[in-house]
Amino acid sequence: MAAASETVSPEGAPAGRVSTASAPAEHEASSSRTAEYSARIQRISAAVLFAFGLSLVLSIATTPLGADAAIDGPRLGGDYPAFYGAGSIVLDGDINQLYEADRQTEAQSGLGIDGYLSFAYPPHVAVAYAPLAALGYRLGYAVHTVLLIGVLAVALRLLWPMSAVLKDNSLPAFAAAMAFYPLFRAVGGGQNTALTLLAFAVVWRTLRDERETLAGVAIGLLLFRPQYALPLMGLLWLAGHRRASVTAVAVGVLTWVGTAMVMGVSWLGDWFDAVTPFVERDAEVNAENSISILGFSQALFGSHPIVVGAAAMAVIVVVLTLMHLWRHPDQYSLATRMGAVAAGSLLLSPHTMFYDAGLLVVVAVAWLAARGTSALASVAVLWAAALIHFLAPAIGATPLALVVAAAFVLIVRTAVSVGPTIAGVS
Repeated sequence: MAAASETVSPEGAPAGRVSTASAPAEHEASSSRTAEYSARIQRISAAVLFAFGLSLVLSIATTPLGADAAIDGPRLGGDYPAFYGAGSIVLDGDINQLYEADRQTEAQSGLGIDGYLSFAYPPHVAVAYAPLAALGYRLGYAVHTVLLIGVLAVALRLLWPMSAVLKDNSLPAFAAAMAFYPLFRAVGGGQNTALTLLAFAVVWRTLRDERETLAGVAIGLLLFRPQYALPLMGLLWLAGHRRASVTAVAVGVLTWVGTAMVMGVSWLGDWFDAVTPFVERDAEVNAENSISILGFSQALFGSHPIVVGAAAMAVIVVVLTLMHLWRHPDQYSLATRMGAVAAGSLLLSPHTMFYDAGLLVVVAVAWLAARGTSALASVAVLWAAALIHFLAPAIGATPLALVVAAAFVLIVRTAVSVGPTIAGVS
């Protein structure tokens, strides 16, 4: 009987058997490919940031101002003239005239604006912009933009402990956030979405670290945008974070007292009187840019009572969903609850413009915290989907509102599926 023979592979290992000698080589090759891919992503990220910086420098250097600025031409800073004008009014000692149309028009003259851009924030925000106004418009805008970029970097840094993916890919994450269309437009357009994002990051991080007082301070400082601060304040109270909520109220009271010492006890009513017509006017002028449930519905279908009623029902559903998530912190993770309140807040306010969708960065980090690398595809789709805002002029309403709504639904589904405990990084 002939002896059994076995086929030998070129490497000398019997066919059908695993060659242990080749395993280290395969692992080394795989590691090399991973390192090469990572290096390529780093180079692309650096190139994106360099391109953004270059475009910013060119824009600041070449956009005309003063007598050379055309009313219908490009305007340096987007909505920054409103903040610059408010800071200038404070510098001139006319803070009591802050909300007067003629005074705002005068402060914004020579900036390429037909009339003026309304300043719709409380007086202490105008005080904060006074140092920037003292630098002059062009330099002040440059410093303001650099500060917002820094604020975004700090917000992402605070969220490193929430996701190993974010921490291990910090430069690509920063580049992706900067290039995220709503945030890109907010930073370049003089808006303060990055500050709102920072406040959410501080609240998330301090709650995770059981430092409720600092969370309350962040919410109290965010009261200059009450449509975001008030939902956080109420939901934290529901979740049992009473110290945070009380601290937020205390910060708000101190802000009121400080402002009242300068502008009188009626300043809050004066502010609301100035903001209300602005919101109504802006809802018409910028209808196609609204991403809230009510704003999007009215832009698309008009203000028929049935439309308003349906939008109100949808708002109630969002509110009840958020209340349920936060009332049961033992059933849902902090990450997914923070993602839900970020997306939900965008839907609730009657006046939410597309650039505030930059808050969806919180949703993206929440997904990464809950699902790790398996969430990267969802994050990429979210990033790309934001570009759909380009269709707004053709439609008369921005489909980005649907992206925000989808993000809210998906983060709530994630909250239900992953439960209260997720892996993070220390």
